[in-house]
Amino acid sequence: MSFNYAEKNTPFVLSPQSLDEYLAKGWYRMGASIFTTHFLFFNQQPYSAVWIRLDLQDFAFSKSQRKLMRRNAQTFTVASGPRQIDAERENLYHRYAEDFDGRLSNSISDSLEDYGEDSVFNTLEISVRDTVSKQLVANSYFDVGDTSAASILGIYDPLLKSFSLGYYTMLLEIQWCLDNGLRYYYPGYVVPGYGRFDYKLRLGKSQYYNIQTDKWLPFANEAVDAFGPAEVQRKHLLAMVEGLATNGIHRELLVYPLFEADLHDVWNKDYLPYPYLVYLGNEPEGHPVVLVYDPKEMMYMVVACAHLIQPQMLFNTSYLKLFEQGNFYARLLTNRGVLYQGRTVEEVLPVITRGLQGR
Repeated sequence: MSFNYAEKNTPFVLSPQSLDEYLAKGWYRMGASIFTTHFLFFNQQPYSAVWIRLDLQDFAFSKSQRKLMRRNAQTFTVASGPRQIDAERENLYHRYAEDFDGRLSNSISDSLEDYGEDSVFNTLEISVRDTVSKQLVANSYFDVGDTSAASILGIYDPLLKSFSLGYYTMLLEIQWCLDNGLRYYYPGYVVPGYGRFDYKLRLGKSQYYNIQTDKWLPFANEAVDAFGPAEVQRKHLLAMVEGLATNGIHRELLVYPLFEADLHDVWNKDYLPYPYLVYLGNEPEGHPVVLVYDPKEMMYMVVACAHLIQPQMLFNTSYLKLFEQGNFYARLLTNRGVLYQGRTVEEVLPVITRGLQGR
């Protein structure tokens, strides 16, 4: 398990070229840090985080995008420049947050972890104002590297939803990138099966980061369904559960909601990083043994684990209580070693069966 499915760094220095390198590996800014994850958890269900980008070398705005930009240009005035965080922008953020269906930070400063001091990120903004009243109606923040830019935060007046101002500011960010000769635009991730982020795919022909190949490939729903890390795990572990059942061994596919422990404890890299597992039983010493499927290596792994006695050190008690009932394994696991691994059900099933039947 050498691949880190969730990782976070807080750099003291970040050159434009270094930001490009992070983004090209499927990393993204989170506050003052930069992180990656390939699994997400919404509504008590695991999902894949599929990082996408636009290659601007052959990019052209669509007819509908040009129409929206022309229409909005008749009503609004646009400006770009170094990021600003002031009372006017914070007031707009609060109006936006009150209408937002989900959790947000208390302020722009908290969201960016930017409190007026020097930042390692070169953050610019797009501001949109009503041409007549001069009122700020939308603002977005994006980080710029040498050849890449990443869209970080967009806010707008919720009373003006008919102007698609959030989408509009992303188009304006892309226009800024084109005007300044940047190659790649990174809008973050999309989540197969969870449509909230699908608006990013409307920006244009996208590439997605494929963890099996470490390459950016043309985005297609069929490819993501086949190679999305959460989808791959679930499919293969269910196949093993069915195989065990044919041998008279009944085990369940369990959701492991503590898979992001690595993001909360940077000093320990031995936490189990998978959102799905099959609990096989305990070793004689009482340590749990679980079956996982690694979606990068495309490998089943029988893993000897240990319980971390106090998961409250990383996860609050109210969060843990959500998983006291249902098909969850909510005890924090660290990896003690891989006991066996193999690529196919046919290879691994006899080994697990013999182990569980004591042969």
